[in-house]
Amino acid sequence: MGFMFRRMVVAGVGLIGGSLALAARRRGLVEEIVGFGRGERNLRVARKERMVDRYFLREEEFPEGVDLLILATPVQAVVPLADSFLPALEPRCLVSDVGSAKAKIVREMEKLLPAEIPFVGSHPIAGSEQWGAQAAVPDLFSGRRCILTPTSHTDPDALRRIASFWRRAGARVEIMDPEVHDRILAVVSHLPHVLAYAMVNALGRTAVDSIDPTHYCGGGFKDFTRIAASRPEIWRDICLVNRRAIGKHLTDYIKQLERLRRWIRDGRGDLLQREFARANVIRRQMI
Repeated sequence: MGFMFRRMVVAGVGLIGGSLALAARRRGLVEEIVGFGRGERNLRVARKERMVDRYFLREEEFPEGVDLLILATPVQAVVPLADSFLPALEPRCLVSDVGSAKAKIVREMEKLLPAEIPFVGSHPIAGSEQWGAQAAVPDLFSGRRCILTPTSHTDPDALRRIASFWRRAGARVEIMDPEVHDRILAVVSHLPHVLAYAMVNALGRTAVDSIDPTHYCGGGFKDFTRIAASRPEIWRDICLVNRRAIGKHLTDYIKQLERLRRWIRDGRGDLLQREFARANVIRRQMI
């Protein structure tokens, strides 16, 4: 197969954007890859590792002939950055993002972009707590889900092309309503990050007989809170953009904690064991 796209701009060459660039290069999906970002040091790493052929730092330097724009920034920057690129975007340039919150982005991008510049929301379910170009790997998406969130306004050909692009990058593509996507991700991804940050900060504010307990953390605590090492501004933005769904699940979780606290206080070992056994079964069934 030949190149799917002639020139791709990746705005935000971090873990996701950089890994997508590497996958596209390894699999021969794009003829030229151009990076954009605010930090030249990171972009130099991306060029050294051949994620990008070249890069630019100012919106007005957006190159000609771009037929695929991937917005891989924190979610609150997606729409403003697309707006700043808009004067340079050529008709039929396919625009997509990789954000973990979709509904607000999809609504605003569909309002922003003219009909001749199609947008398809994308969310690859892949990543780690690492960030920056140095964290990128070419097989990050291999066998992982990538959720596309089209609406009734989405151009069918653009949807077909971006779906094929992600499949050829190694991902398993699924189609989902953007609102449903946000409700699901709120409970399986966004809430756990909030809890991990809260747990680590609770530990950091705790002293036991003047002893710092952070020196005594075992594998369980480190496994549970690994994602608290994730990039803070990314998760700040996700919390703000998907605040309604996260707030609902956070309320439900607090109710669960209150119930466990009552059972622990009252010595209800039977109820605790039943609850823990239920969680054990559900966890073992996860794929």
